[in-house]
Amino acid sequence: MAGVVFGAIAPHPPILIPEVGGKRIREAEKSKKALEEFARRLKAKSDAIDTIVVITPHGEVGQAAVPIYTGHVFEGHFGAFGVSKPVLKFKGDPDFGHHIVKEARKVNVNVAQITETFLDHGVLVPMYYPNALGVKKPILPVAIAFIPLKELFNFGKVLAKAAESLGRNIAVIASSDMSHRLTPDAPAGYDPKGKVFDETLVKLVENMDVEGILNFDPVLAEVAGQDALWSIAVLLGALDGLKVKHEVLSYEGPFGVGYMIATFEVE
Repeated sequence: MAGVVFGAIAPHPPILIPEVGGKRIREAEKSKKALEEFARRLKAKSDAIDTIVVITPHGEVGQAAVPIYTGHVFEGHFGAFGVSKPVLKFKGDPDFGHHIVKEARKVNVNVAQITETFLDHGVLVPMYYPNALGVKKPILPVAIAFIPLKELFNFGKVLAKAAESLGRNIAVIASSDMSHRLTPDAPAGYDPKGKVFDETLVKLVENMDVEGILNFDPVLAEVAGQDALWSIAVLLGALDGLKVKHEVLSYEGPFGVGYMIATFEVE
């Protein structure tokens, strides 16, 4: 039976790319090792995977409709972060993208087709480590929309249903950075509630507390300066109803931003 076979939560800081971070990557060694383990687990499932769906909170984000990238090919690099190489290139899965659009509109879930083919770091960073291990699968980038988490969860359910009906086995990666306000030198400034947000969300993921995540305190999420909940809500919707072995591989916030890596293996 086709459908979701693997899921993951992965951060997207370009500093975790060796060509970008250089020696500073040592300060995020836990995250680097966890991303390598995530990549190994994804590769172990790769024979059973047709397409990798990456949910990004960057790129062509939507206000009312979930953006689905329906291109035939994609590429991107880290030129905005000081290096033009490596250039990562991927095949797309436009048939799957168009099928998701069709299925979503049947149940009045708002989606939009996106023709952009240049990938943002929200896709590139999570895909860097699998790519380095030789995982060469088509990808389907999907950007988040700033809509209620329960609506994003419902989109995730549509995503899984579309995969099943089209006969696709898919992996779903929720590209997610947590609070951007963990330290005085953090990119979004400091707020002590950033740590509260991160600790709360890590615990909810460890407990696979779907309702707790979908009903997360919006005030705390706003104050924390996060871009994790939207992507994770889609992932949880895609996993809904499946028996899943899940594990938080690591959490740390070495540069004032929280990074969590977790895997979800469908049994």
